[in-house]
Amino acid sequence: MHKPPVVGSLSEFIKAVEKIQKEWSDQDEEGYVYPWFRGHSNNTHRLLPGLYRNEKVKEDEKNLKDEKDIEEKVLENEYTFRWDFQLKAHPFLADSAFGVPGNDWEWYFLMQHYGLPTRLLDWTEGSLIALHFALFFKTDEDQTDPCVWVLNPWELSGLSEKDRFIFDFTDEPLRPYLSKLWSYDDLPQYPIGVQPVYKSKRIVVQKGMFTIHGSDQIALEDIEELKPWLKRIDIKYEQTDIIKAELQMAGVTQSSLFPELSGLAQELKEYWKQA
Repeated sequence: MHKPPVVGSLSEFIKAVEKIQKEWSDQDEEGYVYPWFRGHSNNTHRLLPGLYRNEKVKEDEKNLKDEKDIEEKVLENEYTFRWDFQLKAHPFLADSAFGVPGNDWEWYFLMQHYGLPTRLLDWTEGSLIALHFALFFKTDEDQTDPCVWVLNPWELSGLSEKDRFIFDFTDEPLRPYLSKLWSYDDLPQYPIGVQPVYKSKRIVVQKGMFTIHGSDQIALEDIEELKPWLKRIDIKYEQTDIIKAELQMAGVTQSSLFPELSGLAQELKEYWKQA
């Protein structure tokens, strides 16, 4: 991977994004690429979904050598999370912004939303939204540079030799990525881009998109074929507060991305620097 650009202001960040977007668009037969973005508070964090980082899942795999056995163990753990969540979530659905899920994919998106391990990674179509997430959740103890990853999602489908397309859950090529509970159907090997169901105000304002991993437990940045289409922009740790203030003036705040009282409270605490 080429050395990422390091930026120290909002204007420098926008220029870095524009450079990547122009480079990809010049190479694209359609003439214009709309990238996806993901913010990390620490630039050493991998682009690996929660299920493949989960300690229980990793512990269960330790004594397995056969790839088929490992895939089945991963699915068994995932099915357990899915089954238990669907069994016990109903009393709380009335208070959920999503309402009652209507299919397996909606249940899966809801699991991701509330922090259960899945093969999904959250992305956004908004570069400044990703920058906000990279900076806002930075802790004072962690003095590494945050970063924003930039992805050309159209190239993900090419990894599986599919048409360049962003799928939603009704599309047939996406079906093998989320099989029926306890079916143990084979997963596709490579990750792919997914357009979610827009059932909550939060996912709409955050311009949410997803990637979903297949059977390969490999971080996106380690996939050789994807490297030309995945870039990282590092943000100087020392400039974090300055860039957060610039985002505030640009209208990108907690309450704009979390349009509820908890988002407003977090925004006010940050503004007045009160714990």
